[in-house]
Amino acid sequence: MATDAARRRLKALDVMERLKRLDTEREARSTAQLRDRMNRLDSEKQALLHRLSGESRIDGLEGAPYLGRFIRSIRAEVDRISHEASKLAPEVAAAEDRLRAALAEQKTYETLRLKRLTEERDAQKKREAKDLDELSLLRWKR
Repeated sequence: MATDAARRRLKALDVMERLKRLDTEREARSTAQLRDRMNRLDSEKQALLHRLSGESRIDGLEGAPYLGRFIRSIRAEVDRISHEASKLAPEVAAAEDRLRAALAEQKTYETLRLKRLTEERDAQKKREAKDLDELSLLRWKR
């Protein structure tokens, strides 16, 4: 039978592993939200550039005065999106770093718990083998 201290140690490692899993899930959600925001910005930018390339031709002279403003407006919006994405990029990188650290810490607790569990099982097998050896010696001596 496992000792009381070993059971408490295993339970504590299990609790820590679950807490770290919750932290990891929180970091993963945060990172996913930032990545999603970056993807939306990129999609908006690509849509604007596609619109610019498709709608920057005029058929008649009546559209000429508006074409310059249209192009400037689209370019300004593309620049704004690029600026926002460049400000967001370090946040995404930092969130990914935090996620990697949380995963590593969670894995550490999992590895420790599994190692302790294996050690306890091995110790239990040794105790059982010792008990069987004692029983065999007692029977042999009779």
